[in-house]
Amino acid sequence: MQYLISRFIVDWLKLRRDYRIIGELVGSFPKSTRQDVFSGLPLLLLSEEVTLLLEKGIACLIECVNLDKPTESLKEKFQEYRNVLFLQQAECLRENRRKQITSVMDKIVEGKKRKMLGLHTSKKNMKKPLDKKTREAMDNIEINTQDLLEEELAKLPKLCKNEALVQTHTAYPWNSTDSMKTVEWKYPVTSNQQLKYKVYKDLWERNYYITSGEKFGGDFLVYPGDPIMFHSQFIVLCKSKDEELSITELIAQCRVSCHVRKTLVFAIYCEEEDKVKYQSLQWAESNILESC
Repeated sequence: MQYLISRFIVDWLKLRRDYRIIGELVGSFPKSTRQDVFSGLPLLLLSEEVTLLLEKGIACLIECVNLDKPTESLKEKFQEYRNVLFLQQAECLRENRRKQITSVMDKIVEGKKRKMLGLHTSKKNMKKPLDKKTREAMDNIEINTQDLLEEELAKLPKLCKNEALVQTHTAYPWNSTDSMKTVEWKYPVTSNQQLKYKVYKDLWERNYYITSGEKFGGDFLVYPGDPIMFHSQFIVLCKSKDEELSITELIAQCRVSCHVRKTLVFAIYCEEEDKVKYQSLQWAESNILESC
């Protein structure tokens, strides 16, 4: 399982570093499940990113058939795996308790001896010095620490299955070629989807990093470098050449882009030239729209 996770991380890093495919991390970290500041695997890709990866031969699209309807053998394998994990957790719990007891064995032994002599074992009384006669009596008492350890471990309640941790996989744990099949990717289909993909592909081939622009009301956000290190420069809106845009919508889009310190760019695909053309707009100092 650790190998699968490591393999997935390597693939994610390769997509980002070598192919400028960013996607969106939508998972949580196994050791920090309650925080929502940072996200982890799995990675959610844009439809345009998937299409590009397939077109460039960088990746292929497969479907794990067993994920839809597991076979009986897979169910048995899964249950066996869960049972092994449960036994491992129970053993881990016992081992951690053993280490905890061992680290304070001296205090446990002293407390045991005090009880045998009828002395108080509260923290306050434990700190008080003992007289010579009582100290000698305690020293003469022999206690088998191994037996005491087993006695303390016996007090540990048994782990119930409904209390055990549930492992969340970030990769399919039982990969096999028999359970996979190549599927057809049906995107883009509509004219709007084709427009968006042509714009995405053109920007990608210009060596930009591209992510979704939904949070700023656009189609794409364009970065000069990895978004970890750079802020986006452009908010890209994909428009067909015969699409009308009202002045109210134009002003609204420009004000948003100005407020977040980005340049608004309209991307238009020209079929005659088989080329994507761009028109950028910014607010001028005189509060009049300026075409760039």
